[in-house]
Amino acid sequence: MFIIPLIGKISWRNPPFVTVGIILLNCLVFFLFQAGESEKHHEVSRYYFESGLANIEVPRYIAYREGPVQESDDSLDTQQLDEDTLVRFYLEMERDFAYLNKLNNDEIILPSDPQYANWKFLKTEYDHQRSQIISLQYGFRPAYKSFMTAFTYMFLHGSAGHLFGNMVFLWIVGCMLEMGLGRWLYAGLYIWGGLIAAGMFWLIYMNSTMPVVGASGAIAGLMGAFAVLFGKKKVKIFYSLGFYFNYLKIPAIILLPIWIGNEFFQLFFGNARHVAYVAHIGGLMGGALFGVLILKFWVKLKNDVFDEIPEDDIAPLMERALKHIAELDLPSGRRLLGEVLAKDPENVDALTHLFNVDKLSPETEEFHGTAKKLMFHLSRNANTYEKANKIYQEYVGFTRRPRLSAQLYLQLSAMFSATGHLETAVKIVTLLVKKMPESPGIPTALLKLARAYRRNGMAVKGHKCLQLLCLKYPASSEAQVARKSLQN
Repeated sequence: MFIIPLIGKISWRNPPFVTVGIILLNCLVFFLFQAGESEKHHEVSRYYFESGLANIEVPRYIAYREGPVQESDDSLDTQQLDEDTLVRFYLEMERDFAYLNKLNNDEIILPSDPQYANWKFLKTEYDHQRSQIISLQYGFRPAYKSFMTAFTYMFLHGSAGHLFGNMVFLWIVGCMLEMGLGRWLYAGLYIWGGLIAAGMFWLIYMNSTMPVVGASGAIAGLMGAFAVLFGKKKVKIFYSLGFYFNYLKIPAIILLPIWIGNEFFQLFFGNARHVAYVAHIGGLMGGALFGVLILKFWVKLKNDVFDEIPEDDIAPLMERALKHIAELDLPSGRRLLGEVLAKDPENVDALTHLFNVDKLSPETEEFHGTAKKLMFHLSRNANTYEKANKIYQEYVGFTRRPRLSAQLYLQLSAMFSATGHLETAVKIVTLLVKKMPESPGIPTALLKLARAYRRNGMAVKGHKCLQLLCLKYPASSEAQVARKSLQN
């Protein structure tokens, strides 16, 4: 069962640097340090059995389980154990921390044992090869009681699929929380969730020798905090039950018991025994506690981030508006486009359609107002320069008296100079020099235009721009730059 919150509030005005950084760190660790780790596991296992180390250790483990080990025991005839038996007891031995501890302390194979020297040699090489497996060194193994690995494990992954799944969840939940909590508090939440997840796993499996790896415990912490911080506010979720999937809107807090319940179900009835469901439960509970403490005590949140996510009703409004316009019911179409812009003032598509409607009456205040808004938004994005040029040409072509502000003219001229629309740029700058000569940004506009001319191989025109700059605005800092350029 999958239950994924769907969030559409991410803003690149305040980029989620921490989330992106964590994703990059996880990817770098996996691809730079863990690449080929499964092959290393196979190589180490092959060495263990082919070197004869298994034939020394496993029979003694079997004897250890059956009773006290004797220094010399003819029953330890290695040749009597088939391969399947060796593998089965080897896997059990790797999970028996008490035995491994005695083995490593020379309490199982004694120095007086005839095979001690050979065993020690093979064991040293085996341990050396195992030390090169990152997940064994830095994965969280409760029996070894390492606080460092309780931190490092959350940046390791068992496979590319494991990494991808975790990073998708991190992106979906993390971006929203980072915007609402702030970068430092959000980073603290991520680490807290991972540590609590490790602590819960240690509490239940404190003698486990198997390494726990993956960011899922930390991400579970984010999910727990997400459910608490949104609380009773409804959020849109995607869910899947086998082959059936759908969308639903429910209070966020309901997600917490659902997520925890699912982890318990998987723990007791699921088939994926290699998944650390207990760690997930710990992360969810730790994240929820973090959220409660944030709400109860000291942190001032960006409440607009944690407001209820509205229904996406813009698309239906746009569809209805365009239908009315196609049927030449322009007043109704215009009214609906106005509703779209009331919900999303920066919707360039709605502004473009509104501009096309309003240009049928070019002398109206509505036409000028729409044109200003549209060109303002287009001039803020260098990728829209072609559309901005087209709209500007249409605007000045439809009206005898353009009513753009000096600031907007300057924004447009800067865009057109940078993108090579020099004909349009020079017309705008010329207009500004004639009609609005006192505008403070004109010297900069002239300098940019001159440089654009030179970049495009039109040095003569660039030279004239610099001369005009020196003539009209001699005291400006831009004129000083122009004079040096002219001298050279």
